[in-house]
Amino acid sequence: MVDKPTITIIGAASTTFGPKVLRDILNHPQIGGSTLRFVDINEERLAIYDKLARKLNERLQVPIQIESTTDRREVLAGSDYVIITVDTGHYRTWQQDFSVPVKYGSRQILGELGGPGGLFHSLRQIPLHLEIAQDIRALCPDALVMVTSNPLNRICLALERYAGLGQILGLCHGVEMALYLFLNRVMGIDGDDMAVTAAGTNHLTWILDLRHKETGEDLLPLMKAGLARMTGDEQSLSRKLLDVYGYFPGTLDSHAGEYISYAWEFYGIKGIDFSGHLEQEKNRWRYLGDLANNDAEWDKFERTYGDQSELSAELRLDPFFAPRSWTDTLAIPIIAAVATNEFHRLPAVNMVNTGQINNLPRGVFVETPAVVEGGGLYPVSMGDLPAPLAAFNRRDIDQTELIVEAAVRGQRQLLLQAALLDPVAESVMQIEKMVDEMLRLNAPYLPQFA
Repeated sequence: MVDKPTITIIGAASTTFGPKVLRDILNHPQIGGSTLRFVDINEERLAIYDKLARKLNERLQVPIQIESTTDRREVLAGSDYVIITVDTGHYRTWQQDFSVPVKYGSRQILGELGGPGGLFHSLRQIPLHLEIAQDIRALCPDALVMVTSNPLNRICLALERYAGLGQILGLCHGVEMALYLFLNRVMGIDGDDMAVTAAGTNHLTWILDLRHKETGEDLLPLMKAGLARMTGDEQSLSRKLLDVYGYFPGTLDSHAGEYISYAWEFYGIKGIDFSGHLEQEKNRWRYLGDLANNDAEWDKFERTYGDQSELSAELRLDPFFAPRSWTDTLAIPIIAAVATNEFHRLPAVNMVNTGQINNLPRGVFVETPAVVEGGGLYPVSMGDLPAPLAAFNRRDIDQTELIVEAAVRGQRQLLLQAALLDPVAESVMQIEKMVDEMLRLNAPYLPQFA
């Protein structure tokens, strides 16, 4: 247990996760006095981020210590925690990940985490994270490594198998987003008043229990009744899975649907508005830059860039330093609870399966609730998943194993095996053509396949 830990965040000036860390520091003053080391290769955004952190200090009773650099090796030594939140190309490569496989007939709905697009996203991300891990192993081998990058479970498994690190956690707030941004509306209950238990693999978890925090009332009947009354297309895939299997996906259509062959029938094959997301990313940094320089007025920002409520909840901006009841990240609450020896329950943490889900393979990453207790973090044992749900997750795990091996070894044969195991694979010839074109397009990112 470290009272005033040193926390290094690699990719701190990322578009979504990085600023959320600052908001969570505001909501967890227990880590006041800690040292936060911010690393990012984008010097302009890192400068904005550093200024925002120093403005945040003005609101903390006990300020944090701030260091910023573009060279991670300068600050990794002595780190107690390392948070990794990096991506390669992001929306630009994502657009390619989506459009090229669709051209060859792949019925992937997003191509970010699953489908052929998610496969190539993994191939780019895994080597980058293994490079970062080499520096962690050399400079702070005892640090707890927290990964928030996507595709999360594939990156975590690669680090577990090939990086020689200590404990690795995969952190994702997908289950919380379902609770606070959808089910609260369906049920008419604030997300703060509900405790969810979900399990599976990252982005493909299943809600097994839902209770009122104060009364302990079982809320699953209310949830099911509310979903049964719904009409229209909102979360129609997840609602159908509930009808057929009796369980509702904890990460909703856009995530769960990436691992299900018939998701396109409900969600469509439309991807995202890539140019719109890029423009919103620019707007976000304009606002954060103005805020860092004391020139931001929230009403003026909305008049200039439009009503933020029209955007997706993940990208929506709001007054930056306004406290919120639910966490933007899981990393800061974990660190705060460990530092103060407080009991804290987390709805979803990705850890190596040592038996917390009995009917999924050991040694791979699974997502279950976890608790911080006595200064340590422990997964909650869930027993067996219902058999059909475990079958969905097992296919994802089997493909993940092949993807990790393909990324590390750089073997086209393993890559082809992984691509053909994907639920949206329908034609061997089309998949082979797609794989070869994507290898050509991604050659700058994938030297291991040269």
